[in-house]
Amino acid sequence: MNAPRPNLVKHLIPDLPDADALLPWLRRIDANRWYTNYGPLVLEFERQLSLMLSTANAGRHLALTTLVTGYHALEFALRAFDLPASGHVLMPVVTFPACPLAAIHAGLTPFLVDVDSSRWALTPAIARRVAERHPVKAVMPVAVYGVPLQTVEWDEFTRETGIPVIIDAAAAVETQQIPQHCLVAHSLHATKPFGIGEGGVLVGANANAPWIARAFELSNFGSRDRIAYSPGTNGKMSEYHAAVGLAQMQRWVGIKERRLMLLQRYRTALTGLPVSLQVEIDRAVPSLLMVSCRGRTAAEIIAGLQERGIAAHQTYLPPLYQHPAFAACPTVSADGRRIVTGSDIEAKKSICPGAEYMRRQICGLPFHPFMDDEDIVAVVAALQEIF
Repeated sequence: MNAPRPNLVKHLIPDLPDADALLPWLRRIDANRWYTNYGPLVLEFERQLSLMLSTANAGRHLALTTLVTGYHALEFALRAFDLPASGHVLMPVVTFPACPLAAIHAGLTPFLVDVDSSRWALTPAIARRVAERHPVKAVMPVAVYGVPLQTVEWDEFTRETGIPVIIDAAAAVETQQIPQHCLVAHSLHATKPFGIGEGGVLVGANANAPWIARAFELSNFGSRDRIAYSPGTNGKMSEYHAAVGLAQMQRWVGIKERRLMLLQRYRTALTGLPVSLQVEIDRAVPSLLMVSCRGRTAAEIIAGLQERGIAAHQTYLPPLYQHPAFAACPTVSADGRRIVTGSDIEAKKSICPGAEYMRRQICGLPFHPFMDDEDIVAVVAALQEIF
């Protein structure tokens, strides 16, 4: 067997500014002698980010706040709505643990629901069916694997039901359109396309500015003007991460181009293989490359690739009901008619065919901007052997 190609040993490699790109911003920190607590670099980063997102949303005015992580954007958004204690937050059973943990730490109950097997996501239609039969206090749909959600549909859901919606668009900075009535949470973790090492953003239409202001207050120990009004915590972004963010702003056009070119090269190379790309991935700046396999299970594909020195993965999988921390969370079918409230995993599998399809058939291929054409050829050759 040939030695594994270095770029394929990891399925993901962050694309962050190097030391030379960071140095001018770090020198500004030295000059300012301001290191945290909403300093001048954080404010400048927020201004530039707001301008970028406003431009991507037809020039609409937006409200946003930066935070220490994307997880905090989810938790503070939920807490800002002042929902009743232990209220159910509907979220897809296929997502990152940050979603249920944000609900739990906000004093709420994760209410897990099956996903649409073709879109791999919680859709407004699913949320409506569940909300008609169960007491849902908030909904947290996920832009799974960085593919943005349709905002018009979620705006209609919120207008019709009055139920708050927080879109977890962790890896969909700029591509996720900002709804009129929903909040959007982004992650700026190093592994995301717009990564700064660590950080988060909570953004909404200007009409939602009070919720954004409330989230900022919670991130600042629940304080305004040095007076604490609620039990908040320290969730503010540091000047150092803002420095990385400002340097990353200058690289963002190139980052997008490299990722989109890589997607196109992959798409061409995979032609003829029994795999399908994620629906509407062309609307994304791809974070990961997840494919649906036919004729082989995901476990077989992953094992075969790893035997050949090629990293493969199942991000967001297995479904949350197979995580011990969330095994007892109530789980509901996509039609809202069947619910399992205990920790019977087999019963939950039976009412979640969409999630189980993903577990069986979806796997991730190496995808990062340091890959070259020979790397893609190696991945496709390995897949041909496996199939």
